[in-house]
Amino acid sequence: MKIIRLFRCLSRDQAANSVSIMIALAAIVFLHLESSPTPAGADIARRITKKQTHVIAAARYASRGQAGGAEGSASGEGEDFALDDLSGKIRLLERGMEFLGKVPHYTAVFVKQELVNGELLDEQEMEMKVRHQPFSVYLKWSTGEVGREVLYVDGMNDGRITAHGGGWKARLPTVSLEPNGSMAMAESRHPITKAGLYSLAQMMVEIHREDLEKQNYSRFEKLPDEEFDGRPCHVYLIEYRDRQACEHYRKSITYIDKGWSLPVYTKNYGWLDGQVPANPDEYDSATLLEYYSFANIKFRSNLVALDFDHNNSEYGFKRQ
Repeated sequence: MKIIRLFRCLSRDQAANSVSIMIALAAIVFLHLESSPTPAGADIARRITKKQTHVIAAARYASRGQAGGAEGSASGEGEDFALDDLSGKIRLLERGMEFLGKVPHYTAVFVKQELVNGELLDEQEMEMKVRHQPFSVYLKWSTGEVGREVLYVDGMNDGRITAHGGGWKARLPTVSLEPNGSMAMAESRHPITKAGLYSLAQMMVEIHREDLEKQNYSRFEKLPDEEFDGRPCHVYLIEYRDRQACEHYRKSITYIDKGWSLPVYTKNYGWLDGQVPANPDEYDSATLLEYYSFANIKFRSNLVALDFDHNNSEYGFKRQ
């Protein structure tokens, strides 16, 4: 029945394209006979054969733009690579980076939780604005120290961060901080110059290229797809052999948005000195290093220069 419906669809311009229609139909019948049925609930991405790729690519071409909706999509056309190995994850992230290279700016709700100086800090949720040229980041805390604001614009303010505290600290003067200085890094594992989706994807790519070169992981698996923030995602798990193989990371779980090919959720775990809990959940809870997520992402956010200016009247930076 699927083949008949496709034939009817293709035959709308039958008089001019009858030869092309018959060739396309024959190719699809050939692929249908050669391919084994897909089990119900199976991950189709794992079962794409090289011969099927071109037909699926044509279907993607017909529905271009649907995966990313009005916000766009990073999905490539006719790309032939497996999604369930580490090289495939790298290619997926690189595709996301290419997509971001065409995006001037975006907004998101950014959540992070990090282990800093041996202490696991509370989750922090903040409004995030990012501009790629010149690289600029604005953050405003909505949990914890509510109202705290941080602004960084590459090439401005002598390369320093403009910041003020939240709560009662909002009454204190605005300060300028070195991005890598002790005050700016007091609650962060990474400087603000590395904030945002592009830097996160880039960091993952660099780490995984080294993983491939050293073969230092004991397990890599594409887990069943999940949703995050209402969007379908590929889910990846990697575990490392031991601390000698990977000094900082023991395990990582990442959700990569299917439409944008971007890492919208990741949790990274470290090693534990002493006795290891028998329960895997307890082990993970005791060794969380980093948790980052990006929700409510809007790529067509109509940001302007004033969104990255400390003189913006909507911001709480005190005039210096």
